[in-house]
Amino acid sequence: MASLRTKKLLKKSNGRELKTEPASSEAWKRVGQLVVLMFLVAVISRLSYLGLRAFHHDESLDAWFSLQYLDGTFKGYDPVYHGPLRFYITAAFFWLFGQSDSIARLLPAVSGIAVVLLPWVWRRNLGIIGTPITIALLLTSPTMLYFSRFGREDSFFLLLTFLTVIAFISFLTKPRSWHPVALLVLLVLSLAVKESVFLTVFIFGSFGIITIGQDLLLAPVGQPQGSPRKPRYKTLNREVRIEGIARRTITVRSRVSHNTNEGLVSEEIIRRWFFLVGIGLMAAAFFWIGTNPGQQENGPTVIKLGIYGATLACAALVCGFIAIRRGAHLPQLPVLRAFFTPRLGGWILGLAVAAIVFVALFTQFFQQFDGPGAVTAPYGAIRNGLVSGFEYWLGEQATVRGDSRWQYYLVLLLAYEWVILGLALVGLVSVIRKPNFFGQVIAWWACGSLIVYSWAGERMPWLLVHILLPIVILAGLGGQSVWDRRKRRGATICFGLFLIFGFVYASATSIYSSYFRGGEPQELFVQAGQATPEVAEWSEQLEILDRISVAHFGRHLEVKIDSDVYWPYGWYLRDFHSSSYAVIENGSFPFGADVIFVPHWDRMTSNDDDGTYIEIPYEHRWWWVPEFDTGISASSQFGDFITAWADWIWNREPWDSGSDRCPASLSGSVYIRSEIYELGERYFEPPFPRRGEKPEYGKSCQKVSNFLVSNSY
Repeated sequence: MASLRTKKLLKKSNGRELKTEPASSEAWKRVGQLVVLMFLVAVISRLSYLGLRAFHHDESLDAWFSLQYLDGTFKGYDPVYHGPLRFYITAAFFWLFGQSDSIARLLPAVSGIAVVLLPWVWRRNLGIIGTPITIALLLTSPTMLYFSRFGREDSFFLLLTFLTVIAFISFLTKPRSWHPVALLVLLVLSLAVKESVFLTVFIFGSFGIITIGQDLLLAPVGQPQGSPRKPRYKTLNREVRIEGIARRTITVRSRVSHNTNEGLVSEEIIRRWFFLVGIGLMAAAFFWIGTNPGQQENGPTVIKLGIYGATLACAALVCGFIAIRRGAHLPQLPVLRAFFTPRLGGWILGLAVAAIVFVALFTQFFQQFDGPGAVTAPYGAIRNGLVSGFEYWLGEQATVRGDSRWQYYLVLLLAYEWVILGLALVGLVSVIRKPNFFGQVIAWWACGSLIVYSWAGERMPWLLVHILLPIVILAGLGGQSVWDRRKRRGATICFGLFLIFGFVYASATSIYSSYFRGGEPQELFVQAGQATPEVAEWSEQLEILDRISVAHFGRHLEVKIDSDVYWPYGWYLRDFHSSSYAVIENGSFPFGADVIFVPHWDRMTSNDDDGTYIEIPYEHRWWWVPEFDTGISASSQFGDFITAWADWIWNREPWDSGSDRCPASLSGSVYIRSEIYELGERYFEPPFPRRGEKPEYGKSCQKVSNFLVSNSY
């Protein structure tokens, strides 16, 4: 047992809680009412018109595997398609509410609502102004809204990550016996959703080492209760001026009790430099690894990351040696106290529960212990869950999937979330100036996520949410910091106007991006797998044509879909009687089918002189990858570059900097038997979907180009 004074010093040096401006219970009550209102808006914005946008390629696969689990044909975990947990939950939604596009997107939508509300848990840390600002930023963020309505696993994984960080901070500040169970189970659940959990473990594992090092230097000097304690003193020299005839100045010396950990400036310096040096070393490590990290001849990625971890560990050991030399009472270190509070039984229970959950999730609740037999998952179900995900993830780092530029996420943040970035920079400065434990965690999470995801080999727009969440929380700290430092009424008014303008802009952008332009290629959220509206229209048309065919000819339509354009038709035509996946190449055209879908490189090469088929062009999917890092060879072109971005921000006008980087599409053709085509003309007006119409723009990008015409893609 430490002495009472030692405990007080420990509490002071720990600095785990962020001190904010005290607020009355009435003020918090008003904030609570505002949060309830924002919760209602979050429910409406996340759940309304979920099926509005055509399915993305990946969305259709997630929905399809969920159906397979519901039907009992799911083969098990394959890291290519990420963890199986969201298949189980989506299958349960299908069983409860039926199968539809909206229900397929229900899990990410519910997860997005929960993410908006979770900052309330940290309301004492964020402050009475920072809390509603954080929740409002999450509510109105274009990125958060778009991917809360996107049927991939990222919104659900983000929710689990948020819960993990909440448990992590709670464990290190107020440890309880249940924390090991919560932390380990949350990590297992995250692993059963997405392999990005490895990045989460790396970010917070490195922060844990940093925390140990700084706590060792901040540890109070003291002995257990009952031991003789020798107070430490320091001498103060104070000059006192005596007013009189001679106006003499004398020096007064005094001895006062002194503990080296009582100086707040010393604690701030330690926390500040541990944070800056730790983040700097992380950035240097990934700069050393480079942008093609998967396979390196002279120093593999894992070894280089190990050197980074070993450097942090050596620094912590040095801090431990210094703490021992100073006579610090190590058993009272916050980190050690957190680990020892649950006792051995708590950790054993946590490991046991996590192991049971792991086996249950990766064996389809103890029903399937065999793996799918895929190249990426060649082992049994349990071993696949343990090693295949990491092996596949590490191998994928060499492929650089998606955008190849390391600054990709920075550009998306500046394009959509500049309000959040501005407040986050203020929050980062405030954390560095007045560091405390909570601020350190959030700043480390934000900076570490930006560094790690910018380095990782896969750069896709949906991964932006994992970077943005800690940045939003940091922005909340920034908003509270600005509020605490206000001195004049004019400054308060300016801050309020900035927030109002920012929220109005973010809300308008969110509405247009998610509801009106969510599937159009000029939106940077749209990636190469985004289907055009024609895909959904063709799917509906085929269902109707099939019924008409049965009525007229007494048979169902036979539909063949090329493997290159099969998704998302596989989801849309899940109940179709005779649609099938086909590998169509030159010389193997499936003559005899009623309707045939092919990409344009597999179009019919032989002449159809007898007029058996009518060819209709259509657009399968589209996207845009703007050239934002080149195209300026002279200072005179900088103005045009800024004008292009401003034009995009204001009216979503894409631009071409001279290298054919306009929006592009994967075009194809639909071949329809003449008699089926005649039925369509008789019953429909217009008879068939848009016949390959593409978006047109008013400036440098006049029209969406064909996939193969634009060689830059």
